Amino acid sequence: METFYTSVRWDLSNLLCGPDLESFENYLHNIKEKLTEIEVYSKANILYNSELTMISQIIKNIESAESFYYCLTTENFDTARLSSLNGFITELKSQVSIILSDLQEDLSNMSANQLADWSNNINQKSLIVDLLKDTGKSTREENVVSNFARETLSGLEELYIQVRNNIKIDPVNGGNEISFAEAINLSLAHPEQSKRIQIFNELNKTLETQANVFASIYNQMVGLRLNENKIKKVDYLDESLKLNGISRPILNAMWNAVESNMQKLSCYFKIKEEIGTENPSWHELMTLSQNESIQITFSQAVEEITKSLVNIDSNMCEFVRKAITQGWVDAEQRKTKPPGGFCAPFIPEGESRISLSFDNSIDSARRLAHELGHAWHFKQMKDVPSLQFSDDTFEMTMAETSSIFFETAFIDYIIQNTKKVSDKRAILGSKIERSLNYLMSIRGAFLFEKEFYELRKKGKLNAKQIEELSLICQKKAYGDSLSEYESFVWIKYGQFYQANVPFYNYPYSFGFLLSIGLLELANEDKHFKQKFQGFLSETGMLPLDQLFKKHFSIDLSQPDFWQQSVQRLIQDIEIYNHSL
Repeated sequence: METFYTSVRWDLSNLLCGPDLESFENYLHNIKEKLTEIEVYSKANILYNSELTMISQIIKNIESAESFYYCLTTENFDTARLSSLNGFITELKSQVSIILSDLQEDLSNMSANQLADWSNNINQKSLIVDLLKDTGKSTREENVVSNFARETLSGLEELYIQVRNNIKIDPVNGGNEISFAEAINLSLAHPEQSKRIQIFNELNKTLETQANVFASIYNQMVGLRLNENKIKKVDYLDESLKLNGISRPILNAMWNAVESNMQKLSCYFKIKEEIGTENPSWHELMTLSQNESIQITFSQAVEEITKSLVNIDSNMCEFVRKAITQGWVDAEQRKTKPPGGFCAPFIPEGESRISLSFDNSIDSARRLAHELGHAWHFKQMKDVPSLQFSDDTFEMTMAETSSIFFETAFIDYIIQNTKKVSDKRAILGSKIERSLNYLMSIRGAFLFEKEFYELRKKGKLNAKQIEELSLICQKKAYGDSLSEYESFVWIKYGQFYQANVPFYNYPYSFGFLLSIGLLELANEDKHFKQKFQGFLSETGMLPLDQLFKKHFSIDLSQPDFWQQSVQRLIQDIEIYNHSL
């Protein structure tokens, strides 16, 4: 029974100018006018408090506009016009960056007394910190290069999306052609195994014909990043780690915990083999066949997600209900939606918008919990004046921690409260396979990306070379446990083509293991909810490792925390084995 209103369509009418492209375009032009006024003024004057406060507000407006754009891409709007608006947003971000870069250069040329006088006239001291912390570290040339790279990468990401969206898969059994997104979803979640395999094979045949185009796009993106890094004299991975608020020792500690437990983790596949199931292929591991018969409605999913959080933090429960009743979630299945889901933040407005295709499966309920975890994180973040875009301060490692925390709490609750033994085992098996995906599939993507960057320094790779590299890295990441691997992961995973986030993948593994550890702390520490909210609220104010040590007194560069988190998954595998 529905206990509160659970619409499956979101409400965009109260955000910005509402879902009207002409109004949205006017909204962006208004931002442009204000920004240009400041830019002209800055040519002859030093910017002070009023101008910096206005720039801070403009940055927030641009970020809300960017989130709004992502929401509009799931609606039935002209894609060419949306693409143009996205390009406009990218130009606005570059214009802000150039204005602030020029100001930083002016500040670097001031005497100590002049700088002190300027600082005394700035009311919001956090704005001074944003400007001065990088003063003298970046030349104007480097900033120009970075802005050019940002715009070009954004264009290449858009090109990837357009090429992908234009792909049509041959009809199955005389049906209509299907899109890339539909093919991805059906190849993994069609209720009939034969149809999943058929669609999967047809999709890969089609991708093979387009592989050279995707190879060209990816080569250009990585080549551009490498050239930018060369000019800025930074390492591609170090820059990614900085963006994620962690260090190499922490990343190595995490991967070492996974690598040292590979035999115990991969024994899950041996268990499956012993009960008559051959070692799965990549495709079989990614499908949702285990719990295909277990159905859950949207309203039931919301109710169960809420219940799963009761013993952790009652505020989370109230938040979930608010998100649903106030129209933050769009769960309707539409052809215009991309695979998976997303959560778009509107931090100044104190809201988010969530998009996913809900199909009454346990997995779509899990995905809903995941995106609600993102929304909870955004709700905790303080809306403070800043002269930095969240791209530069919002660590993916932190983002994926809150989202996976929610989804894991939900799945654990479902397993604990499922009475039918076969259903309980099926859901546990799916949980294990998804967990292995976080640690093995994601690690394979990380290894591939790292190796590709190294090889790309020597020259471009053709589609066949990229395919072979991807297969080698998958084989290593899975401990050579699968019967067959996926040739086109490097095309199917849009994460590789993210303009703003290099090395998008490993934060998922990090967030998964961190969230497992946090769930353990939630059971042990009576002050956990205050610590967790404080941890999330200070996102970007300090690197993640420092925030974690501040709120939980744990050093993430040490192996114990990561080993305990991996051990929790090993225990799930042991429970699954004993349930057979």
